Amino acid sequence: MKRPLLVLFFCLIIFSVEGQALRWGLNIAPGISFRIPQNQPLSDFAQSIQLGEAPMYVFDFGMDIRQQISPRLYFGTGIIYSQKGFSNTHVAAVYDDPALSRRYLIDFVQNYLEIPFFLTYDLYSSDKLQFYPLAGITNSLVLSSKNSPAATGGEVSDETLDKLRETYLKNELLHNVGVLGGLGVMTSVDPKTSIGIEAIGKVMLSPLIDHFSDSRRHLYSVNLNFRFVRKIR
Repeated sequence: MKRPLLVLFFCLIIFSVEGQALRWGLNIAPGISFRIPQNQPLSDFAQSIQLGEAPMYVFDFGMDIRQQISPRLYFGTGIIYSQKGFSNTHVAAVYDDPALSRRYLIDFVQNYLEIPFFLTYDLYSSDKLQFYPLAGITNSLVLSSKNSPAATGGEVSDETLDKLRETYLKNELLHNVGVLGGLGVMTSVDPKTSIGIEAIGKVMLSPLIDHFSDSRRHLYSVNLNFRFVRKIR
């Protein structure tokens, strides 16, 4: 209980800095997500699973608050709904069932509630334009994990779909810490309103446990974040 209270206290101190800009932002961020490749020798069975994997499209959205703490430096936090996952077409290898051909596709989808803590630093700043890098950490709570199966050809029975919905991966922890980094640019529409775009990469530090291939690999995502920003003060 003490740690969340300390974090809240720290945030209140930051956001109470008088005379400094405070910005509220709405974020919509389509992107792709995948797993970091295995960095150790794999069995033939594990390799056959990995060869069928591919990135999948994901979507993040939410809001954040960014407090200016020096002329160029901002501290930010917020609340974000975030998706991560990947696709696999080697379904027969995953479930060790030759009857499941390449006609089937599985999207492994995880939904998170994220609270990030990050810093941005204006490399270039004028009345109309800001260009900045950003870096920080994410605190992510797993809301749900599921297989989303589909057929790429032919008909699929309900029995087959039920089997393909059985997830073969799980998180080690419900609460996952990750790192984030990226670059952003923002332009002013009027004295209180701005729009911007950010390229952001995130890596989950808690690995996915894959019992079929006996591996532990990390999910990551790369998103293009479109922002609508209002200056509060």
